[in-house]
Amino acid sequence: STPITIEGQAFLATNACYALAGLVLGIRGDWFFGGLTELAGVVSFWYHYSQLEFGKDRSEVRLALLTDYFTAGAALITGGVYMVDLGISAVPFNSLIVGASSILCLSLCWVWEFGYPYLFWHSLWHILSAYTGYLIGQAHLGA
Repeated sequence: STPITIEGQAFLATNACYALAGLVLGIRGDWFFGGLTELAGVVSFWYHYSQLEFGKDRSEVRLALLTDYFTAGAALITGGVYMVDLGISAVPFNSLIVGASSILCLSLCWVWEFGYPYLFWHSLWHILSAYTGYLIGQAHLGA
C-alpha cells in the first residue's frame, strides 16, 4: 500500500479522528489535552504517510516514528493523569471498554506488522484510541 492507494488513503484518514476529538475537547474548554490530541494526530499522519511512502527502514520514517512516540506518549500520559485525577470510580466505564479495545487492536498490529491486517488493526487503534481520549477528556471537563 502507498499513500495514493485507496486503502492507504483510508488508513491515513483515520488520523482525522484525533483532530476531531482534540477540536471538540478544545472547543469545550480543554485546550491542553485537546491540543495534545490534535498534535498526536498530525504527527501520526506524518509518520504513517512516510511509512507508506518510503517503507519502514528509512531515516525519515524513523524520525517521524520517534516524534510520534513523544507526541502520542504526551497525550496518553495526560489522559492517564486525568483518570487518576478523576479517581477510578469516576472514570466512565465505556471509556475503559473502548480503551481496552484500542489496546487490543494495537497489540494485533504488532502481530501483523504489514499489509492489509496491519492497516485494518492500526486504523481501529486510531479510531478507538481517539474516542477513548475524547471520553476521558469529557469526563475530566465534567469533574
